[in-house]
Amino acid sequence: MTAPEPRALPGPVSAIRLTYTCEQSWWDTGEDEPEIWHVAADLYDLEGDTSVERVGGFEFYRADPYATRDLFGVLDGYDGDVGVIAESILDPSTGHFRDDLDEYAEPFGSGMLLLNSAQLARPWRGFGVGAVLAGKAIARLGAGARGAACYPSPLDRTGLKDDAAHDRAVSALQRTWSRLGFRPYRDHGVYVLNLGTTALSEALPPLTERIEALPQPDREEWEAGLAREASCP
Repeated sequence: MTAPEPRALPGPVSAIRLTYTCEQSWWDTGEDEPEIWHVAADLYDLEGDTSVERVGGFEFYRADPYATRDLFGVLDGYDGDVGVIAESILDPSTGHFRDDLDEYAEPFGSGMLLLNSAQLARPWRGFGVGAVLAGKAIARLGAGARGAACYPSPLDRTGLKDDAAHDRAVSALQRTWSRLGFRPYRDHGVYVLNLGTTALSEALPPLTERIEALPQPDREEWEAGLAREASCP
């Protein structure tokens, strides 16, 4: 009995472009809130110089208790996973990172990169694309940070009929983040990646190569198809 052919990717991964946007309010002095970064992943047509399809998106916080006043209070007030992460890695009595975080992240430095949300378009799920895109974003935004932290939990509960299905989804996400070098921290379900090691840089190449080897549209044929569609009246 022959193994089934792997599912084909909905588009050429070489056409995916990551775009980074940082929020800053007019009144923000840099002391009242952490840096908030939005990362959009799109299939991008270089010839037409336009985004064709949204693949996914991520929201990161660069958190530094020495740069942001009352970092714990600020992060705890945000919706999403970042509040859970803040409760785990920050000591509310001091407002600084917990001492035992030194065992999971680079001891020197002050900032941490927190992943607040990660979303992937449904056709792109199940290939491992999301982990690679997140890893690339962490490598870019995590420069100079002690580590990165995330809370593996599905944002989209569609299709999760009960708690058992939810638990299986969480376990799958935990395995995904572990492949990038994240380790479970404390007992709150938070995972931490040490950016002072080579764990991420060693994990990304084989994960990227595995995805690139999957069946997918040829890049040149895909771009030619877009050009034909654009020329049709």
